[in-house]
Amino acid sequence: MRPRTYIFAVAIEDYQFKPIQPVVYAEQDLQGFVGAWEKMGVDPADCVSLLSDQATLAGIRSSLHGLLAKVGPEDRFVLFYAGHGALIGGVSVLTAFDTQIETAQKSVVPLIELLNLIREVNCDSVLLFIDASHNSVSSPSGLETQVGLETQLENHFPCDELKDFCKESASRFAFVSCKLNEVSHPSRTLDHGIWTHCLIQAILGNAKEAVGKDGRVTTTALQGYLLAEVPRILRVTIAGAKKQTPVMYGSKAKECVVVDLASSAGTTQLTVSASNPIIESCLTGEVRGRVRELGGYSKPKSPLGNHNDWERDFVEKAGAAEVTTLATEIFEQLREVFRYKRKDLSFTNVASTASIKGPDFDVNLSLSQDPEDADLYLLTTEVRSFRNPTVIDDPNFLAIFTKYCRRVVFELETNLDLESKIDDIEEIDTLAKHLDYDPECTEFTLRLPSSGIVIYASGNQMVFSLDSVGDLRLLLGNTQKAFAQLAGDSINLGLRSNR
Repeated sequence: MRPRTYIFAVAIEDYQFKPIQPVVYAEQDLQGFVGAWEKMGVDPADCVSLLSDQATLAGIRSSLHGLLAKVGPEDRFVLFYAGHGALIGGVSVLTAFDTQIETAQKSVVPLIELLNLIREVNCDSVLLFIDASHNSVSSPSGLETQVGLETQLENHFPCDELKDFCKESASRFAFVSCKLNEVSHPSRTLDHGIWTHCLIQAILGNAKEAVGKDGRVTTTALQGYLLAEVPRILRVTIAGAKKQTPVMYGSKAKECVVVDLASSAGTTQLTVSASNPIIESCLTGEVRGRVRELGGYSKPKSPLGNHNDWERDFVEKAGAAEVTTLATEIFEQLREVFRYKRKDLSFTNVASTASIKGPDFDVNLSLSQDPEDADLYLLTTEVRSFRNPTVIDDPNFLAIFTKYCRRVVFELETNLDLESKIDDIEEIDTLAKHLDYDPECTEFTLRLPSSGIVIYASGNQMVFSLDSVGDLRLLLGNTQKAFAQLAGDSINLGLRSNR
């Protein structure tokens, strides 16, 4: 039987005892961490996640016992914790949702207790990821509450027990978000804790510095990446922030593979399985505006309105500067957030078109006359040719292109059999009432209220968009949900990956 990976994840963002401060983005960190492993092929049935009020003292203990009972000697066990750590009576502890300051010694989980439970399993490989150093207790005035040395939650988390645990086996590793007496920092820009954000990027294969030539992320490479990237992000996102130095415990002589990207399955793809191959997936969006507001506009001899070659050329010349400005803006953003070098990017700008070709994807921009209203222009942004499909999970990618992209477009190898798709949808009452199509069945539009997705199909294209304001993260996630819903309703969209 093939070895399995089991994941036990705890995130406590809000505590029952309110003087314990919230851990900002803890739940989002857990969801991103577990989601990354699942995209790399870990079975969701092998993952246990406890969020805030689920992570009571009893809940943590019982859930951990239950999961460890499934772990075999050849399997791998992964633990993730985001919450407050503490030193109580000289013992490192992890807090639970129902931790009480007055009875802290009885309402926390000693780290050594968790480690002993893992020791009993004696599994082949153990990876521990602990983010437990946050500002923890405050009074209404914002000052740290003093409740006695032995019961005060402090913003540091000593890890002597982790050191001893990892020394016992060359296949045990523990990663901690920062050194003793440092604080683990969240980032509003990333919507994650900085350390966990970097972990997620490495697991997904988005961090080139963490990936070896063989496509593997090893413990040593991961720690090297965290040591460099966490302080870098801290400097550029949080003004005046203190140091945060990630720590790893475990053998430096023997590397272990954290993720094998070459063999991992399940990364987020703009594809689903079935019969008609997708030859290209892209993200696209347009901005409409009045031609007379373009930087290069000068009053024409006659009003626009004929959609002829002269008018199209006039609009494109008037908008050339806007294309250059936008292309340059995107180019600079890509250099900054992805740290691309000069030789990584190719920039071409001719008249009202521009193209940026990079290692992971291409960006194309164009400005043209609106085919429906001659007095308007369309400025189109298109992201395609995904050479690294996992990049669409990167918060940096989402932050850049959520402003420009409103649709996911699938271009298929052959035309869709629209009549049969319409027939299938009309057999399901809950979907049929949200379906529109023309009498000749050359196109259809299907709205899915549960996900807010609107699907438009015509010829060899399917277009997925949101029925509300643009949010690229939401669009991509809900597109996947739409596929899952339609598959569950036995609707075959006629798509499969060409990978």
